[in-house]
Amino acid sequence: MDQKKNYHDAELVGLSYTRDRQHLVLNFQLVNGDLAVVRCDGVTHFKLGEMSLQNVTSRLLLSSEREFHPDEIRSHINWACSRDGHEHAMTDAGATHFVTEIRERRLTVLVLEPSIGAELVVVCKAVAHVE
Repeated sequence: MDQKKNYHDAELVGLSYTRDRQHLVLNFQLVNGDLAVVRCDGVTHFKLGEMSLQNVTSRLLLSSEREFHPDEIRSHINWACSRDGHEHAMTDAGATHFVTEIRERRLTVLVLEPSIGAELVVVCKAVAHVE
């Protein structure tokens, strides 16, 4: 994804997930009022937490545009895999698999760090802007 849009202080205003197509669409309203749509294809893991009436983005991070430290990858994917207050315990082999897949660009990690509201981690095959 070419991240020319500025997602700082953008608001996540909607999302749609289609499980059978492994397809997630995120809708943002940018600070200038424009709408931006981000599509994640081939979703293997994702978790959305703390979505509320207002969901302001601090940073939108992509592994295809910045290098995540292996501990960051492990932490983000552990969170995305955890359920109902139970933390996921990734094995060292699992962590190595994800780090390798991400470094070799077979998987992408998208992380939405919130200012207020929604926090999101997505592991997928591709991320793109939809105009």
